[in-house]
Formats: sequence, C-alpha cells, structure tokens
Amino acid sequence: MIINELNSIAIKGVACAVSTNWVSIESLKNGENDATLDKFVKTTSVQGHYECGPRQTAADLAQVAAQRIIDAKGIDKGEIGVLVFATQYPDYRVPSTACVLQDRLGLSKNCIAFDVNLGCSGYVYGLNIVASLMQTGNARYGLLLAGDTPSKGVRSDNSRNLFGDASAATLLVKEEGASPMTIASRTDGSGYKAILRPYGYSKHPERPDTQGVFDEIDVFNFAINEAPALINELLEAKNLTPDNFDCMALHQANMMIMKQIVRRTHFDKDKVIYSIDRYANTSAASIPLCFVKKYGEVDDSQRLKALVCGYGVGLSWAAGIISLDARDVLPIIETDEYFDDGLFE
Repeated sequence: MIINELNSIAIKGVACAVSTNWVSIESLKNGENDATLDKFVKTTSVQGHYECGPRQTAADLAQVAAQRIIDAKGIDKGEIGVLVFATQYPDYRVPSTACVLQDRLGLSKNCIAFDVNLGCSGYVYGLNIVASLMQTGNARYGLLLAGDTPSKGVRSDNSRNLFGDASAATLLVKEEGASPMTIASRTDGSGYKAILRPYGYSKHPERPDTQGVFDEIDVFNFAINEAPALINELLEAKNLTPDNFDCMALHQANMMIMKQIVRRTHFDKDKVIYSIDRYANTSAASIPLCFVKKYGEVDDSQRLKALVCGYGVGLSWAAGIISLDARDVLPIIETDEYFDDGLFE
C-alpha cells in the first residue's frame, strides 16, 4: 500500500447538498411490487433517495455546499488555492468542471483546479490529493468537492433505487499542530471491467442500448476482501486498534458489504455511522454524508478521530485516518438551484 502522511492540514468544514426531491421506496409501491420493494429495503436498508431535476447537476450541488462552508467560516475566497472535484458525472466532457466552479464560486485565479475521475473511492483519494498539494504549496485553504448524479444514467428500477444524487464540500486549512492525516491507497486495474461504462467515448464511440457492465459478484468479493485488508494493514502500520477511533465511515455501497467490512476489521458496530438509509449509495459523497447525517445538527464541540474507507470503480480503494470537530459538520442542504450556462435550448 502507498501511505501518505499529511501534516499541518486540518479539516475545518464539511457540508453536503441534495435536491429537494426525495423519492421514498414506500411511494413506489403499486400493489404488485410491494413484496419486491420490501425485500429491497430489508437487504439494503435504503428507505429512499434524492434525485436532481433535469438541469441540476452534481456541480450545482457542490457549489451550494462549498458556498455554505465559505459563508459559515467567513473564508477569504482569495486564499482558497486548491479546488478538486471528484466526480464521474461532470457537467461537460471538456473543460474540467472544477475550472468552471472556480469561477462560479468567485475564487482567485491563483487557484489549482481540476477534476478527478473517481467514484466511490473519490472522497478519500480526494482528501489525499488536496492535503498533499497544500502541504507542499503555499495555499492556506483547499476545497475538496465530491459528488455524483447517478439518476442521470439509465438504470433498472432496482438499481436506480440503490443510488442517490448528492455532492459534498470539505474545507481543508493549513494549520500548525493539526492532527496528522494518514491515507493508504491501492489500485487494481485488472478488475476494471467489473464496473464499466465504455460507450460514447473514444474507445467505443457508438452508443448501444446497454449502459455498461456492473458485475455484482466481482464487486462484492472485491469490497469485502480488499477494503478490510487495507484497513487492517493501515492500523497495524500505525500501531492502532479500532478502540482508538470514535467512529468509522465507509463508502455506502450496500449494507451487506459494510457489515462484512465491519466484522473483518473488528470495529464496534455502534461506532459505524451510516447515510445509506436516507440517501442511498451516493458514490463519492457517501462518506461525508455519514458525518452530516450523524453530526450535522450537533452544536457542542466533539473532537472525532475517524476511520474512513472508500472502494469501487477502477478498481480503486483507499482508507484514511482523519480528525475533525463535530461543530464543523454543517446540516444537510436541500436545494433546487442550478447554473444556467446559457446553452440550454
């Protein structure tokens, strides 16, 4: 595993945004599919999910979340020197959506901005990238934006119910004496076909009816084996145990996978925080949504040492040891806002 030790970089804000359109599983029942949907809820714990409107994107949600943090913390936008957007649903094929968000947020031109094409591992990878750039550069503040809108893709009803639209913003600050952040990462490109949407791009420009491949068995086996192995190796390398942590936030793939990871890493199940019940699987936004759901309404200072782990498309996975204060986690934002670029017909 590749381990990055990131010093003097603190997480000072976490915010998440969703649309105002929450689709409950209960509302989808029609008398004929009730048993199927009841089984879905029992096996996944998903009670519903949020879906963006036709013109609202992951970038729109990310902008709202980022602006909420900037306002809440009174940040000088001119001092935000890094902006990374982890997404697999960018606004455009060209240019990078992060460049557009730099302007939409009113940030200085003295800002590194780019997208990272990662899904479920994107949040932990993104923390690594932003903190690394800040540690070696002169930026005082950095923003990690992470989110996806899987409702924009065509899916079966069962698959559609498992995924939700959401974006998150995380503010990182250069701060002497901040608790170290440690990120361990791995990639196995030999498994790229397990989660694959090849059509409509350079290799396969044609667009057949099928959207791609999702091998549930391969993905399940990958997640329940590789994710806990990496977590255990990271803890051993840092001479830590699950008792050293206040909480664990996993990518919210599905409840079966998460239960296996918790069991194989020996974490107390009461320390594991979830967002899948309310928000479904939200890809790169699922880990910060766990913090928002658990701590977003908390007013008291509560210093948290957390183990985070994301795993998925690539195949790629990463585990991190992070610290944050519950007061820096903001309540969930529901919004219908979207950016009109003047190109709509």
